[in-house]
Amino acid sequence: MINKKYKPGFSDYLTEAFNAGLNIKGMGEIPVNKLFILGTFILGFGNPGFWFMGLALEIIYLYYLSTNPGFQNYVESKQYENIQKDRSSKMHEMVSSLDQELQNRLNKLNSNLSEINRLMNWNLDESAGFLNQSKQETLNHLPTIFLKLLKTKQLIQESLARTKPEEINKELRKLENQLKTPNIGAALEKSLKSNIEIQRKRLENLANARENEMLVEMELQRIESQMLLVREEIALDSSPEGLSSNIDRINITLGETQDWLNSHSDFLRKLSGPPIDDLEPAVEETFIPPPPPREME
Repeated sequence: MINKKYKPGFSDYLTEAFNAGLNIKGMGEIPVNKLFILGTFILGFGNPGFWFMGLALEIIYLYYLSTNPGFQNYVESKQYENIQKDRSSKMHEMVSSLDQELQNRLNKLNSNLSEINRLMNWNLDESAGFLNQSKQETLNHLPTIFLKLLKTKQLIQESLARTKPEEINKELRKLENQLKTPNIGAALEKSLKSNIEIQRKRLENLANARENEMLVEMELQRIESQMLLVREEIALDSSPEGLSSNIDRINITLGETQDWLNSHSDFLRKLSGPPIDDLEPAVEETFIPPPPPREME
């Protein structure tokens, strides 16, 4: 099903109808409509009546095809597929940008999820449709949220690595000493106070970044611990009730983590991370595969 947020508009259907063609074996896609327009345009030089006839036929064709329910379903499916490819590409790009330690954490989470999925598949038959669907939707979202947290942690670490608190404190003391100079001019005093305020703000931002890094790490550890607990409990209790309870538990973890992400959305945007909506996983893709191995230097 297409999310209403991404549902094509009439102009999208019209564009697809205009560009529509026929796939002919051995020849690929033939742009029939464009060839018709070109042919009509050329014939019109001999008899302008072809232009009017061609225009009328083109309008009828575009309206009929763009309002046809079957064609609209085709356009929606095509757009949905393109959206999922774009999201998948963004996720793989983000995974590749992680350092090796964070990639290892993601791989370990995927490994635990694979084990959970395997244990659930052993104990759920095809008749348990709702439970299977709930399991799949839950497992689809967890690696994506975990990946966003890992990327956030790396961005904070990179920001902290670029900022040296000792250098800021040294500059701050220097400015404060200059401010104590006797008979200092009003303009210079104003400039020094402004610079002192900037350095103090940098120290405050540094403290906030460290706190945010701790919060992100706590969220990561909570998800990792929850997955280990669920895996252990599934191995001990494989009844439908037990499986359902564990799915609910994972859903609660997802909800709490998503609430945390939403409450820190401004902070996350400042780190230039991709929008959360743009990283929703494709329905078919349960886990985020690791990037290709890096070549040895």
